[in-house]
Amino acid sequence: MTGLRMSLATLVAAALAAPLAAQGSCDLYTRSADQIALVRDYIAKHDQATDSEERLKILRLLVRGLTDTPPRIKSEAGRSFLLGTVYARWLLDQKGDPVLRAKRGDVGLRDNPEDDFVFPLAFNETMAVVEREGTACADSTAKFRNAAFVKLLNGAIASLNATSNDLAIDYANAALQVGPRAAQASTAYQVLARASEAKGDLAGAIAGLQKVVDGMATDATGAPARATALFNLAVFTRDHAMKQAGPARAEGLRRAHVLFASYTQAMPDGPNAAAARAASTRILQEIGDTESVAGVYADMLVNPSKYTALQLFEAGVASANGKKYDDAARLYEAGLQANPHYRDALFNAANVYFALRQPDKMAPLVDRLRAIDPMNADVLKLAGAVWQERGNQASDPRSKRQAQDSVSALVDRAARLPARVVVSQFTVGRDHTTTLAGSVENLGSALASFAVTFDLLDNAGAVVGSMVVNVEGVAPRATAAFSVQATGASPVAWRYTVR
Repeated sequence: MTGLRMSLATLVAAALAAPLAAQGSCDLYTRSADQIALVRDYIAKHDQATDSEERLKILRLLVRGLTDTPPRIKSEAGRSFLLGTVYARWLLDQKGDPVLRAKRGDVGLRDNPEDDFVFPLAFNETMAVVEREGTACADSTAKFRNAAFVKLLNGAIASLNATSNDLAIDYANAALQVGPRAAQASTAYQVLARASEAKGDLAGAIAGLQKVVDGMATDATGAPARATALFNLAVFTRDHAMKQAGPARAEGLRRAHVLFASYTQAMPDGPNAAAARAASTRILQEIGDTESVAGVYADMLVNPSKYTALQLFEAGVASANGKKYDDAARLYEAGLQANPHYRDALFNAANVYFALRQPDKMAPLVDRLRAIDPMNADVLKLAGAVWQERGNQASDPRSKRQAQDSVSALVDRAARLPARVVVSQFTVGRDHTTTLAGSVENLGSALASFAVTFDLLDNAGAVVGSMVVNVEGVAPRATAAFSVQATGASPVAWRYTVR
């Protein structure tokens, strides 16, 4: 099972944190005023120092003074708050990739100097003591938590962009440890999801992205970003489920179906809506729930005017793949009312009517198709299929013979085409730049050149522009690629002639 995968938006560095400052309305100090003043003096010296070695030396002195036994500052909360701010400065002073671990002695701790100092754990421990004192104190620690969070998040982003995925995961987890309620926590989870995906750890990607979705706003402003995350979560969930077996596989696929449905409900006209509906259809087919397939496109069948022609065509493809031919025919017909000259829709709709054994509905579609794509043997063979089905349904020998003669003539004409034109890309950009790309195959037995003129059409079939492709000196049975662009119009279809 395959589908469109939308990668998460490229992450950008978070904004710099506000400068570290003394706590606000949180009154932590009731005693030891002299010692507190001394610590603040040393912190001020650190902040004013420009030499990195001098700054580190001051931080070590502060750590030793704040962890001495017996404590010089009697207030545990006050002492912990100051120690936490020193730890935060130790992290923020680092250049390059943040260091999460160091020897305790290198930080200034006297006891067990050879053991590991783990910044997120030590920092959290000090701030948790303060936050237990009440809301005002928690507000005071928030600015320091945010400063550490931003430093670590930026390290995670830089590591992700450098494809150092293990390091990106370490930094993102550390950022979430020190700032679990940070405004940009969802970005850290995005890093976890993307890095885990890059490592092939879909379970980790799913866990990270689920937290992104859970933490994102659901209002009008945040809805598009949340919907995109939902779509990616659905893709990861589906891909992970496809690697499972038995009940775990079925359960995962049902979960993915629910997520795809949630995306289409949130963004029915979104950029991934068609892919989400198609993925839901394939999932339902995979788990054997064919009766629910029609429900995926129920609204499109009832209210086709709410959708674009392309959305209806894509729904037609999915319905036809699910052998829901009647639904597919309705979807194609609705789309062709809006864009009656779209080559692939005409071709696919004609095949749907062939499956339904309705040659009289095939015929006008094929006629239109031959005028659009004349140098294509498959189109001529499809025209032959119209007569084949008419012959199958004819009751008198004369009609059967005429039908067979028509089939033979069309198959012979297809075999004698001098060239085959294939259009593999037709896109119109927001700047009204139209791109056509494809190939011309020389079906003859001698070297040949071809001039292909493409007319660009609007919804009514009027020509709004043209492009000429000159293919020179193509060897027999060889193929020459082409790519051309035009600006100034917004066509919805094309047709060509060859000379």
